[in-house]
Amino acid sequence: MKMITLCLASFLGFYACGTAPASSNASGSENKTASANAAGSAAAAPSPTPKPAGANDGPKTIRDFFTLLPDKYFTLEGCMRESDKDCSKARAEYLKTYTEVEDTANGYFKGGCDGAQSCIEMAIFKRPDGTYLVGLATSGEMMNDFYFLDYKDGKWSDISSTVVPEFSKKNWYELPRVGTTVKVFAKKIVEQSKDYEISEKGKKLYDLEWKDGKFEKK
Repeated sequence: MKMITLCLASFLGFYACGTAPASSNASGSENKTASANAAGSAAAAPSPTPKPAGANDGPKTIRDFFTLLPDKYFTLEGCMRESDKDCSKARAEYLKTYTEVEDTANGYFKGGCDGAQSCIEMAIFKRPDGTYLVGLATSGEMMNDFYFLDYKDGKWSDISSTVVPEFSKKNWYELPRVGTTVKVFAKKIVEQSKDYEISEKGKKLYDLEWKDGKFEKK
């Protein structure tokens, strides 16, 4: 009887020891399946949809806008277009040679000129939606031109007549380095012919104040 009891106890102990590892293996198998399912779910999840390009994706600094400015509004005389794509080398050389003021904080740039190369002055005006209006003045021996430009989707547009009250080619627009007020003067013609015009700043007419994304005459 004693022997039977001892054998029975040993058998039960062996059985108990055998079930513990099986339970542990089952648990490990469940964990592995859960991990695989989680990985599978992650792999099956769709990738995030790219955000559409907005104002934050476009040019932001005065140099950004200068770099994108087309030949139509400012000609770089040193550009060899056959070998200098987008006049990038000539533009870099102009910045190195002619930069007089580059005020990034105030969004203002002024570059000099020499001979055939015209001068340039730029100021950017921020709109409530984060985009910018670009004020541009170019000058040389026989020209003084003023523009107010918009840059959108890689294209430039002259919107002077729509954003500037009473915009006129007969006026002289003085772009600000500090602040957002544009001073407007009469353009005084010094000399003029069929092919050229020499002008200078005349008498003060009024101010244009930038407010809520547009100019107001003051």
